[in-house]
Amino acid sequence: MGRHWAVLAVLAGLAATPAAAMPQDPALGRYEARAFVTGTDLRSRPAGMAACLADVLVKVSGDPTILTDPRLAALQQHSADYVTDFDYWDRMSGIAHHDEQGSNDRPYNLTVRFDPARIDAALATLGRSVWPDPRPVLLFRVHVTGGRANFDLTRAAPQAGEMRAAIVESAQKYGMRVALPGDPGPADGVALAGTLVLSRQALGWVSTWHLDYGGSGYDWGDSGVDFDEAFRDGIGGAMRILSGHGAPQ
Repeated sequence: MGRHWAVLAVLAGLAATPAAAMPQDPALGRYEARAFVTGTDLRSRPAGMAACLADVLVKVSGDPTILTDPRLAALQQHSADYVTDFDYWDRMSGIAHHDEQGSNDRPYNLTVRFDPARIDAALATLGRSVWPDPRPVLLFRVHVTGGRANFDLTRAAPQAGEMRAAIVESAQKYGMRVALPGDPGPADGVALAGTLVLSRQALGWVSTWHLDYGGSGYDWGDSGVDFDEAFRDGIGGAMRILSGHGAPQ
């Protein structure tokens, strides 16, 4: 049923063991994106670049509804025209090839860097513009209920290791800065309040989100998703509000 059920044992109060450290790709810039592909040849590269183009257009503008804009597909057909360079990172780095698997069948992270001027021009064709810096910090205030577990999602919460990693990944995807209770640094920012409840009836997590900004309050959420998607929905919705594109859809 996905990763949200795999982590249920931890949320139910069973002991968790720390994950082994693995080398990671470097952080992404505003005009960079990353996609999961198979091999380093042309089988997966065009689709990977198309996905990265969509991610960058969303990240630079602050508007996730670009993903449902019917004009996006035409831009993605020429994704390579916007690229300055790209590289691959072997997700199985340090693991020897096995069976008949060669390098062409291994999973890779494809990191794509795009030309800022061309991306800005593409946004203009979609009726969007660049969301300029500085972007506010999102102060996460999230409560999680799953199995017998009931906890606030903080930097120190022992049950929340995978969730913290998912939050970091979602924040990077959208070019946002996120702070959890207990994180070092200033506490200034915009509070994003939320709840995550693991529901067998919904076949996944039920999320609710609330953000006050510009004199208005905004509420949204999702149901039957894994927690990665729940955090993308929360951070993406907040980004849309803060960038001036209106309420989350």
